[in-house]
Amino acid sequence: MPDNAGPLTNLPAPVSSFIGREAELAAVRTLVGGSRLVTLTGPGGAGKTRLGLQVAAGLADGMGDGVWFADLAPLGDPGLVAVTVADVLGVRQEPGRPVLDTVVEAVGGRSLLVLLDNCEHVIGASAKLADALLRGCPNLALLATSREPLGIDGEYVFRVPSLGLPADGDDAAAIRASEAVRLLEDRAAAQGVTLARDEKTAGVTGRICRRLDGIPLAIELAAARLRGMPAHELEARLDERFALLTGGSRAGLPRQQTLRATVDWSWELLTGAERSVLARLSTFAGGFGLAAAEAVAAGPDVPAAEVLGRLGALVDKSLVQFDRTGSGPARYRLLETVRQYAAGQLDALGPAAAQAARLAHRDYYLALAEAAAPQLVGHDQAAWLDRLDAELGNLRAAIAFSLTQPDLEPGLRLGTSLRVYWRARGHAAEGADALRALLDAPAAQGATLPRARALAAAARLLQQTGGYAIAEDYCQEALAIARTARDDYLVAELLRVRAVILLRQGQPGAAQPLIESGLGLARHLGEPYLTARLLSARAFAADVEGDHPGAARDAAESARLFRQAGDRLGVGQMLGNLGYYELSAGDLDAARRHLAESHDIARPLKDRYSIVHTTFNLGLAEYLGGSPDGARAWFAESLDLARRMGMRAMMAYALIGLALASGGGADPGWSARLHGAADQALADLGHVLQPLEERLAGLDRQRLRAAMGDVAFEADYAAGRTLGPAQALAALGRTDAAAGPPRVAHQARPGMQAERAGALGSEPDAAVLGQAVTVLSPRELDVLKLVAQGMSNPDIARQLVLSEHTVHRHLTNILRKLSMSSRAAAAAWAARAGLV
Repeated sequence: MPDNAGPLTNLPAPVSSFIGREAELAAVRTLVGGSRLVTLTGPGGAGKTRLGLQVAAGLADGMGDGVWFADLAPLGDPGLVAVTVADVLGVRQEPGRPVLDTVVEAVGGRSLLVLLDNCEHVIGASAKLADALLRGCPNLALLATSREPLGIDGEYVFRVPSLGLPADGDDAAAIRASEAVRLLEDRAAAQGVTLARDEKTAGVTGRICRRLDGIPLAIELAAARLRGMPAHELEARLDERFALLTGGSRAGLPRQQTLRATVDWSWELLTGAERSVLARLSTFAGGFGLAAAEAVAAGPDVPAAEVLGRLGALVDKSLVQFDRTGSGPARYRLLETVRQYAAGQLDALGPAAAQAARLAHRDYYLALAEAAAPQLVGHDQAAWLDRLDAELGNLRAAIAFSLTQPDLEPGLRLGTSLRVYWRARGHAAEGADALRALLDAPAAQGATLPRARALAAAARLLQQTGGYAIAEDYCQEALAIARTARDDYLVAELLRVRAVILLRQGQPGAAQPLIESGLGLARHLGEPYLTARLLSARAFAADVEGDHPGAARDAAESARLFRQAGDRLGVGQMLGNLGYYELSAGDLDAARRHLAESHDIARPLKDRYSIVHTTFNLGLAEYLGGSPDGARAWFAESLDLARRMGMRAMMAYALIGLALASGGGADPGWSARLHGAADQALADLGHVLQPLEERLAGLDRQRLRAAMGDVAFEADYAAGRTLGPAQALAALGRTDAAAGPPRVAHQARPGMQAERAGALGSEPDAAVLGQAVTVLSPRELDVLKLVAQGMSNPDIARQLVLSEHTVHRHLTNILRKLSMSSRAAAAAWAARAGLV
């Protein structure tokens, strides 16, 4: 389950007023209610994005799983369309599997609206994505913006008109009441210009808006010019430009060219230095900070010290947008139309100038990534993780550019430096794919240390997503290079990665010597951080071999060393591992305490990798403590997030957890099929279950066999082994939908605790209950209690004498306030709070 810290939407907050469009808003809302795909078409700058956002914001309360904004404008590669939507929806890639298939499977039957913005430059990929989502996700609706229709079945096209214009002969009041003139006056006021309210000025502003065809972007650009010239001079210049580009007949030519005329005109008003800066800024994908602009936009004609002044001028002229982000650093961005125009101007400067700008962009983000790498395992890691999140589009662009260059070493270094970020923020599959593309290039085959480090980073990412065979090959090659170069630090790290792979494959005897050899190197080097990593591997090996106290000791020492280094990611991971080893040893109280602490560290860091593990292990703790319904909620959360991140082994573990938590239930055959599906998935990966899960799964299969009989059990188990992960998850979703939300029972069933090693009861958490009373309204608490009792929305509505819509709104608020993203997670939370 994604780590949502707010409402079920990512719509950007508006930074300026929304003018007019009442009729269009009503029309599009009606269309979205009756059609699953509505495409807003029109020229660039017509206001498609702003209208789409306004419509989506008004529909947010009616979509059970949220309203989501996917900005395709920064993308230069159509292959990233599905990746971008996956990122927005929290769906993570699986190595070797099409991203689009993963997105369709993850969305499934969820009820949500996705706004696909700026589709025109990736129209084919956008159409393919939309068609697949509509066919595979029956409760999903799409609102798209594009300069042309997507051209697929089921599409309803709504052409976004220009803003309402005053007619010739209108009086001043009528002119000022028109949408276009209202926008011009509003944006001029934002520039510090107050337009006179006399008849003459009204006539001029009306003519300006008509000359601009009522296109919002053109009007906003015009408003910016009013800072430097009176309205009548602006009107004269517009007449000249439109006459030049339209041949005197604006209505007969595509609106694309009308918008280009506006941008051409704005470009011609710039100084030479401003033009150079704007052209170089086109290399950014998404937003950028001042330091990035100074590094990339400087050139022979504009020293770095002068970039700020030129950038400010471009902001004043509305060619660069300035975004204030509260307490965070300011960000700049180009409107996509302007960025594309500026990119053409950059290319017009010649290949050498364009190459220099793109190299400067790549080198800036390489330096940023290399500066971030040590900070990502230190005291400031949270801030650096968030900083890299903000720059993800630029980092992707830098890697893509690196792949086109004859020298791939900078790309290898860039990909290597991002490993911790990719792993923590759920991009491990994407990171592994990027590194593999760089490593596979012919120009990257030299036996160099940058290649060895990239191989090691790729191996670690692949190990986390189940790509053990390739990871092992990478380790072997990297070890040969590192040993030749006598890089003992890298050798020790690679020995650790190889050992973990062997442990995942059930070979502790082969792993132990590698770990001890690596530990010897780490201690000889006097590297406590490296020692902590190897101790974590030794703890894993000890647990696999049944030495749970030894595993706990090594995990605790590893956590201490990580804490000493300031690496909260490492601390959280090791506390989670420690909690797991304590589960294996039967110390349920200590396990719960350490797992909860691990979870509390991972959530604010948005460490999705660790959250997958802690949610699963918290499920085990609930199961062993005799609360199968509470366990089921945790396992479902772990499964949801593992699926989104492409963590195939953890998906299988979560399926086993759900089988355990069902306890046979009303359909023991379904539990048997879950066991079969999970076992086959693990066999396909070459992954061997850890001893605790193997023991629990074995006991559960014995119980199912006794309840069902050998023949029936074997038939269902074998049927489960024929299900691929996608089929199992789809079937699981259908079963959950039919069954409704789980009832989360606080009291364990009598006799269940005796079956489970170390089973202990749990008491309501007073702190959690206090949080509920503080953040939830009385009516929301009433709704949450009934959700936890397994009641559906219609049942809750009848019980509380509310409409179903009101119940849905209360539940949405509950999930937002508790930073949760599923009904099951909220039910489990209510149980822990003692509300049921």
